[in-house]
Amino acid sequence: MMGIELSLGDWLLACAMGSIVGLDAVSWPQVMWSRPIVAATLGGLLFDAPAGGFLVGTWLELVLSRHPPFGGARHAETGPAAFTAGAAYGMAQTGAVIGVPAAVVCGWAIGWAGAYSVTVLRVATARLWASSGRARGGAAALARRHRLAMLMDGARGGLLVASLLVPSVLFVRLLSTQPPGSFGLAWSPALAAIGLAGMGGVAARALGTRRRDWPGLAAGGLLGALLAGVLA
Repeated sequence: MMGIELSLGDWLLACAMGSIVGLDAVSWPQVMWSRPIVAATLGGLLFDAPAGGFLVGTWLELVLSRHPPFGGARHAETGPAAFTAGAAYGMAQTGAVIGVPAAVVCGWAIGWAGAYSVTVLRVATARLWASSGRARGGAAALARRHRLAMLMDGARGGLLVASLLVPSVLFVRLLSTQPPGSFGLAWSPALAAIGLAGMGGVAARALGTRRRDWPGLAAGGLLGALLAGVLA
């Protein structure tokens, strides 16, 4: 019940796509396919669940968008995390509603793991080229170092997907397949509450003291609740 079927080809393709969406945020080509709503949809599409991946990505857009991806502050990395979350939902193949917030939790955790991996990569890159001897060679040497740094960044994103995709699938499937009356029933409202609280916190922190924007937030929350009721 808890086993998963993942061919080597699909796993390698997922790792390659994780590398690509990981590169997009900083290195190349910066066309915003690292945004959660895009990356998670791609992950779901890879495993025949684009709609589920889209829902996961929409939720992660709100959860992981607290910090803009620039400046020196550490922020959750969105690309590989959202891609893995969307792929995990697609691979779980449960169709259960609880699978969406379970995948969101995986994406949130992987996003912060990715943030620390970015820090490690930046320190390693700086040390790699810190010596004066490696700073010589002109424009050609600089271009080679830049390509190497991009390769390292892509490998980092691929390794995140390679190491965390299967655990994420198992987590989503575990929570999605709990029989009635088991502890699994408590996970659905708990995860939903955590996710909604996180989104509310993100929105409140982003709006700050700009009170004129709060009516728009309230209207969006109301429309979202009505849409959820209709879809349910």
